[in-house]
Amino acid sequence: MTRTIDDLLEDAAVSVAGNPRFDVGAALRRLAADAGRSSVSPSVHLAGAARAGRQLSTVCRWAINAPSAPADISRLADAPARGTQGEFDEDGAAVFACLLFLTGHPESAQFWWQLSAGAGNRIAAYCLHLHHLALGEHREAAHWRHEVTAVTPKAAESTRSSWTV
Repeated sequence: MTRTIDDLLEDAAVSVAGNPRFDVGAALRRLAADAGRSSVSPSVHLAGAARAGRQLSTVCRWAINAPSAPADISRLADAPARGTQGEFDEDGAAVFACLLFLTGHPESAQFWWQLSAGAGNRIAAYCLHLHHLALGEHREAAHWRHEVTAVTPKAAESTRSSWTV
C-alpha cells in the first residue's frame, strides 16, 4: 500500500496544545542549579577582562598624549595629499586607532590596530592583545601577545617608534 503525501502529513501533525505536565518554573530552577555547578568561576574571567579593558584605556591615553602623536596623526592624514601612495605611517594609524577606541568605536579601532600591527607597530599589537582579552577572546589575545614578544626582522627594524616611556 502506497501512502500519499497527504496521509504522511496528517500523521505528522504537531500538537500546539503543549504538554500540560511541563512545569516551566521547575525547569528554570534546574537550569539555574546546573549553571551554579560550573567548574570555573565566571568572576575570574570577568575580572581579567575588566583589567585588560582598563589597561587598554591607559595605553590609549598614553598614546594620544605622547609628544609625537600630533605629528603621527598629521603624517597619516596628509599622506594622500602628498601623493605618497606607497607610504604608510603605522604610528599614526595606531594613534588614530586609540582615538577611535577612546571615543567609543572599538570595531573601527580594531581595524586600524590590525593595519598598524601588520606594518610592524608593536604598540598596536599590544593594544590588540588587550582588546581581545577584554572581549574574552583568549586565542586571538595570545596571537597578538606573540606578535608583541616575537623578535622578527620587521620588529627589530621598527624600533624607531617615537613613543618613548
